[in-house]
Amino acid sequence: MVDLDALNTYEKLDPSGLHRRLQSLPAMCSQAWTEAKRTEFPDEWRHCTEVIVAGMGGSAIAGDLAAGLASGSSGKPIRVVRDFNVPGLSGKRGSQPGQLLVACSFSGETEETLSMFDQGIAAGTVMAAITGGGTLARRAAQAGIPVMIVNAPGEPRSAVGYNLMLLAALLDRIGLISLSDQDVTEAVEAAADMALRAGIETPSDTNPAKSLAGDLIGRLALVYGGGIFTGMALRWKSQINENGKSWAFAESLPEVLHNSVESFSGGSDFPQRATALLLKPNRATPEMERRYKVLSGMLDQAGIENRMFTGVQGGPLTQLLSMIVLGDYVSYYMGLLNGINPSETPSIDLSKQQLSE
Repeated sequence: MVDLDALNTYEKLDPSGLHRRLQSLPAMCSQAWTEAKRTEFPDEWRHCTEVIVAGMGGSAIAGDLAAGLASGSSGKPIRVVRDFNVPGLSGKRGSQPGQLLVACSFSGETEETLSMFDQGIAAGTVMAAITGGGTLARRAAQAGIPVMIVNAPGEPRSAVGYNLMLLAALLDRIGLISLSDQDVTEAVEAAADMALRAGIETPSDTNPAKSLAGDLIGRLALVYGGGIFTGMALRWKSQINENGKSWAFAESLPEVLHNSVESFSGGSDFPQRATALLLKPNRATPEMERRYKVLSGMLDQAGIENRMFTGVQGGPLTQLLSMIVLGDYVSYYMGLLNGINPSETPSIDLSKQQLSE
């Protein structure tokens, strides 16, 4: 039996100190915001018609979260593409930038991202790169494309805060969102408070992340999110997969009410094995409030355990950063409770090895 309140648990199962990287997310976000101010972008980018974030895994998640951040303020679409090719990619339109392609790869070596980057070069698309270095940074520099460096230690998924803030800074500079230094300070403070509440030194009886992780072990997690938390549902899902070494699925509101609800009553043992996690923005629209209420009621009616997690008080960035921290710690504790080093990803490494062969 793994004791989450015993410090030797972390020494034994987390030798790389992933919990320290989780705790440092607020500081990384602050650092990234400061660093992003040093990157110059052409004024004409304010006239872009669409922002396309090209990436995979933890690098692409930042695009989903940024899209949520911009959902209430931008009239221009933000599209996240996880593939080898970007559908509908085009070059500049005369003197106007047209689409803006942002290639994101923590390692700079992600095959799919490099393929989309090369497609953008060939099409003459306006581009930027967000990367930790490697081939992507080198090719972007050679092509005179602005590069924003992810200066964060550890695995790609642990750098999501850094990625998000670099991307948010770019979107702010080109007018798709509006973020002030005060907005960032408040968000970082809220994330730091959540890291304290969910950290390893806070005992299980008062630690929301340890408590939820214990309840989710051995169960199928269904993560639902809407509004600014549409991408957050996918973040929680992928973290439960990678850190927690557990099954999880993510869906968005209001879409789930148009299909998945029909499955709630199917299968005799399903309700007993699943827990639904509803991630709700603090200031959801009246339309979304009704849909969260209906979804929770239908889950209750089907006998499916469900929990509602509402964003903290504050603006969209404040809610996003604190919810990232909570979900990250939940997934981290799940990995420990499964008796596995949460930072290692042997199955992902194996798939990459087989693909390289």
